[in-house]
Amino acid sequence: MAVVVLTTIKLVINAGWRFVYPFLPAIGRGLGVDLGQMGLLLSIRWGVGFAAPLGVAAVERSRSSRRLIAVGLVAFGVGAIVTAASGVLIGAVVGFAFMGIGKPLLDVGAATYVSERVPYRNRARSLGVLELSWAGGFLIGAPLAGWLIESWGWNVPFWVFGGIALLALGLIVAILAPHDHSQTDGSNQVDPSRATVGPFLFSVVIAGFTLELIFVVMGTWLEGSFGLSLFALAGVGALLGVAELGGEGLMVAFTDRIGKRNSFAVGLAATAVSLVALAFWSVNLVPALAALFLAILALELAVISGLPMASELRPARRARFLAWTLVAAGVGRLAADLVGPVVFQRWDMTGVASLAAASALAGVGVLVFAVDDIAVK
Repeated sequence: MAVVVLTTIKLVINAGWRFVYPFLPAIGRGLGVDLGQMGLLLSIRWGVGFAAPLGVAAVERSRSSRRLIAVGLVAFGVGAIVTAASGVLIGAVVGFAFMGIGKPLLDVGAATYVSERVPYRNRARSLGVLELSWAGGFLIGAPLAGWLIESWGWNVPFWVFGGIALLALGLIVAILAPHDHSQTDGSNQVDPSRATVGPFLFSVVIAGFTLELIFVVMGTWLEGSFGLSLFALAGVGALLGVAELGGEGLMVAFTDRIGKRNSFAVGLAATAVSLVALAFWSVNLVPALAALFLAILALELAVISGLPMASELRPARRARFLAWTLVAAGVGRLAADLVGPVVFQRWDMTGVASLAAASALAGVGVLVFAVDDIAVK
């Protein structure tokens, strides 16, 4: 029951987080800003997440992942409502900052809650089920947001998702156990090498950079190059949600069997191949969407395959290390939010896809030559 509740709550938060990408131009018009300023706004949302380890450290002393989830919901809900209510850039900056604080706290709390209760050898499957909410957020959130924006305005999705986030606090109180009683002792299950921590975090930076490069320019590319309407963009968002669902399904089915690090590396390698195809086909809608679909599927497999590794590299400080892993991903995403629009304005989607492919290949190299897979005892 707890996993179902956490997955449902994360579904709402991820929908509120992710719907902005295909509708970045529409939101920018509502705020009266251009693509570059919207990229800066997204970088602020990722940037404030760097404070997540501080918040986690404060709550970690109480050993309550439930409290971490609750604080994250409050921060996210308040941020979404402030963004919707203000309607101006400075209000969106404040709102996006609160959302950027809330989401990593929720993600760390949920992953910690599950990791404390599931042995490492089976953890990819359980965390994969939890991460189905990431794809679901796009699959459900993008079409819903497109309809809301088309019918009532750019800020209405922020009202909806913010309000639901605050209401979800009741589920946390009613369903999740008030105290964390770990059923597993991670330190007795795995043998993590200290030498692998730095390269692992760097590979997470690379994966975050690769992913955000594509998403930060996706809406502008599809709208500008192919003239897609808001409803068509919502359909693309749903298509990519299906791709991510496929990546998460592959994680549930295979990652525990082939090894977490191997799954991470295979996902990045397949991403690079798909992005090279996208660079060649970026001016033809149907093949470009096919390449984008495969790239997102493979990249989703890569990104979430690193999550169970992160949950056990420092089992005594699990929540804190998970927070630092999210910070690493945020570093990559922040950099991409700043770099992506510039590359796109100069070299269009061909340049962005080529840079993302090179980034993915670099990640494969780091994983293969510098990261040891965690050995289950």
